[in-house]
Amino acid sequence: MKDLGNTIPSEQIPELFAQLPHEDPAFGRAVKILRVAPGECVAPPDEMGDNMYILMSGLVQLVVTNKEGRSLVTATLGPGSVFGEDSLLDLGASTSMCAQAVEPCTVWQLNGEQALTFTDRHPILGLGMLRTFGRRLAQVENRLEDVAYKRLPERLAGEILRQRRHAGGDQIRISHQALADILGTYRETISAILRDFKRDNWVELGYRRITIKNAAALAEMAGMVYD
Repeated sequence: MKDLGNTIPSEQIPELFAQLPHEDPAFGRAVKILRVAPGECVAPPDEMGDNMYILMSGLVQLVVTNKEGRSLVTATLGPGSVFGEDSLLDLGASTSMCAQAVEPCTVWQLNGEQALTFTDRHPILGLGMLRTFGRRLAQVENRLEDVAYKRLPERLAGEILRQRRHAGGDQIRISHQALADILGTYRETISAILRDFKRDNWVELGYRRITIKNAAALAEMAGMVYD
């Protein structure tokens, strides 16, 4: 592939990845295909440093857990994302980060040696990793800005709307604990705010499910443009 740069739209990257096993049979033999159900671990911490992962379909969250067992979602990644960069950098440091499936996922896995070989051979893999870095950095910067300037109810309203975009509709399947992990707070705090949203008839609450009743009100709370 020539002159990749910014000439390839991000939405085309999964299609280009899908062509690699046909263009390079050795790549097809090396790839291990993982099919992961929602809530399951795509890559535990002890494997994140040894393998590179290519997300072909679905949605994955990168989660860091501290010594006290509290979790924080650092990024949400969609199809075409490439993660597990430690396998290429060989930093020799352990990580507390794991990858968890948010929805049914198909993931390709390469060990570190294979990742180095095929990334050198196929620049599209490097481009996918570079763009994933960019998305992760942008998400971290946005969350830092939210923490600095917005109260938790505003941040929660914004996250519910982001989940709405992922779900493609007004019903999102997510637990209070998962929202707490994303926003870096406690489940009890999230539950209390959601009860306020329910009282105002902005949402309906179910088991691991939130139905949005008034997206415009949530957008106003979050300081976002409603569309």
